[in-house]
Amino acid sequence: MHKKLYLLIISFLFVTLTLSTTVYAWFSLSRTSMIEGIEIGISLDDTIELSLDGMTYHKTIDNEMLASIIGSNPHLASITSQDGINFFKGPLETTSRAKANVDYISFPLYFRLTSENPNVSAHQKYIYLANALDPAYDTASNLKGTFVTSKGNWWTNPIAYHDGMGIVPAGTNRLYYAKNAVRIASENPDPDLTFIYDTSEDKYRGFGKVFGAYDYYMKRLGIELEIPDTPTNEIFGLTEFSPLQDDIALDQVSLLSALNLISSDNGRYIYQGMTRINIWLEGWDADAFDPILDDKLLISLNIRSARYYEAETQQDE
Repeated sequence: MHKKLYLLIISFLFVTLTLSTTVYAWFSLSRTSMIEGIEIGISLDDTIELSLDGMTYHKTIDNEMLASIIGSNPHLASITSQDGINFFKGPLETTSRAKANVDYISFPLYFRLTSENPNVSAHQKYIYLANALDPAYDTASNLKGTFVTSKGNWWTNPIAYHDGMGIVPAGTNRLYYAKNAVRIASENPDPDLTFIYDTSEDKYRGFGKVFGAYDYYMKRLGIELEIPDTPTNEIFGLTEFSPLQDDIALDQVSLLSALNLISSDNGRYIYQGMTRINIWLEGWDADAFDPILDDKLLISLNIRSARYYEAETQQDE
């Protein structure tokens, strides 16, 4: 009787330890990917300004300005989110919550337009994340656009795994990039405008695939984790604009905010909008391997204002 009870206790402890190890390996130790630079700038429209507090506005937000919110040495841990608003440290929502500007980057972003025209519809009142680029790490520092690039980190996988294209044999040494697992979310006060941008723009290797990192960890640990539902607000590209008139947006997939009149004084009209930007490494991405947490990232966000004909027509009606 006592022997059976003892074996039962040992078996329970073994299962608990194994599951704990699975979760531990999923978010890949305690190392984090270092962000070497973040810059946010305006494209095309000199009438739009940016702010981190809704009071002091600029044309560009740089590392020094962001440091007061995100810290002077920002890092990213491998966490997860299904909506771009709620973040967790483990593979399931039953795990502990991730902390803003500890495990992921989070900051408010305000937009302002000052005009002598009382009709905001006459302006490019919709604000978009725009101008996607895919530069190499060494050539990215002076580019103006929206991109996440990283230096890459060499790693030799100790066991074979399927990477989505075929089997990667054990002992293969190759580069792995943190940029492939980065997500940028716009957390708007209007929940219908919140979106998650997969900066790799590779839907095939996106959230919750059974190959890549998932296949590697499951083979290494011998236990399968249940994959959560794919986020419903993911996007894999940014808003496109008319080639004939570049102040007209053709869609609203990366709409950050719509400007609203907040004050008028002596013929000057001020329009304002805002969102919150969240940036993280998605642990359920097919490229969320251990070595990406030693990688170095450069991030640039490009903000563009435009009109959207369909939305304005509906409002006029």
